[in-house]
Amino acid sequence: MSPLSSHNKSPLTSAEFTKDLIDPATRRHSDIGHLLSGVASSHSEDVTQEFINTAQAPSYFQAYGNYSDLVNCAIIDVIYIATPRSHHFQNAMLILEAGKHVLCEKRLTVNAAQAKKLFAIAKQKQCFLMEGLWIRFLLVSVEMRRLFQAGALRTVTHVFADNGLGVDPYRDFATSDRMVSARVFNPLGYASHTERKSSSNSDPLRYDEIPLSGVDETTTILIKFAPSIADGPEIQATASASLHTTTNTVGETAAVRSQDDQGEIQIFSWSWCPSRPRVINRSPGMNSRGFISSDGTDLLPDGAYGLCFESDEAARCICEGLLESSEMPWLESLIVMEFMDTVRWENDVQFPEEIEILEYPVALLPKRSQN
Repeated sequence: MSPLSSHNKSPLTSAEFTKDLIDPATRRHSDIGHLLSGVASSHSEDVTQEFINTAQAPSYFQAYGNYSDLVNCAIIDVIYIATPRSHHFQNAMLILEAGKHVLCEKRLTVNAAQAKKLFAIAKQKQCFLMEGLWIRFLLVSVEMRRLFQAGALRTVTHVFADNGLGVDPYRDFATSDRMVSARVFNPLGYASHTERKSSSNSDPLRYDEIPLSGVDETTTILIKFAPSIADGPEIQATASASLHTTTNTVGETAAVRSQDDQGEIQIFSWSWCPSRPRVINRSPGMNSRGFISSDGTDLLPDGAYGLCFESDEAARCICEGLLESSEMPWLESLIVMEFMDTVRWENDVQFPEEIEILEYPVALLPKRSQN
């Protein structure tokens, strides 16, 4: 597997991704291994070499000065895209056209139409393609799904998911860049995935948003889902994200809460990197106090950042000859992308035309804040 990165993401996302794959013992897996072949940057081979040093990659790890050389290397099977979201469509098209499998950092594209085109090309080329929503494969997410399947909640009626980053957008980001808005929209996508899983994958019926102002420093989306059972209550979900405030200041604030009338499942730490679950049970009634029936420990393996688990899923699917993952299927990516498109359109948030179009190839300049 080889990362395809850009200057602004390689110090974090690609480097942590690479470190995660070097030692399978950090994730307690022995059935899957990854041979890291190389990395390419859109800037220069010097930037690529700097990344290799940061990631402490093995000596055989090859530095490529451009993407074309990487995607056309005969020994590479699958490429991980860690470029800004604005470039995902063009990068994925390049890789698929070269007949290589793709694991693409979330969000898959900037709109649903681009996602549909990638799915069609992947099917035509018989290449595996998956959006790298890493939280889907983290151990705490696996445990959360087990709790739902075991009946820890009967019928989910409300889901709350929050992602506060605790940064200053005017100091930390280039506010002149239109793509800065994705820094809030992206975390809201996490919440949308969480809510869909909590609500039996019902389609959202209505969206209500707090108006955006400038760069969307704080955004809240109120969603209603159809009842998961006949004559059952509709499901309400609140997805909130803030650049200024932080979700989990001292480690005891639940970032995600899935609730019914007899309790809730809580997820702690960041919504994009959850660490442990908690189950609270209670009897129906306004004055009924709940009790903790299950309090999970930290499920992030020592030494692992967490990106390794999505890579393991990609490797297993490729070994089985699959084009998509049953855990992170194309339909899931498409539904959430259509949902986020609706949020943008209803709030008149648009990206530059060269980023939204379906034409390929289109040369896009690398920009530090296009996330």
